[in-house]
Amino acid sequence: MGSPLPGTKPDQRGDTVNAKTLELWRCEGCDEIHEWEDEARECCAPEITELYGCIECDKVHDDKAEAIDCCNALTAVQCPSCLRDHGSQTINATAVRVTGHCSVCNPMYSTEQVFQVEDVHMTTTNQRGDLLRGSSSI
Repeated sequence: MGSPLPGTKPDQRGDTVNAKTLELWRCEGCDEIHEWEDEARECCAPEITELYGCIECDKVHDDKAEAIDCCNALTAVQCPSCLRDHGSQTINATAVRVTGHCSVCNPMYSTEQVFQVEDVHMTTTNQRGDLLRGSSSI
């Protein structure tokens, strides 16, 4: 069974949430961030704070809107070959802009294209990228 709306997914409780953010919780006792609400409650009981993480850069935000706006997470670049959406700050989004396809549907690039995509990615996002692995790092 699929998600009821594009860009949404069920969370741990089964509620529909935006698929472009990661729901996190902070223990109010020690400020440690947890991926699971129960872990945060048990850490230094009883008070926790709900947070949101950007799926592009893993930065944690207090507000859901900030997490969505961070790295333009809702601005997806769609590959015209396979129709996959790639976050605007990913190396595959850069590959689509430079070569017209992503490394998921067509991993075949010339050496010149690999260097060109990785150079443009570094220039525009300030992240090192490995096109053949489809990953970026700061």
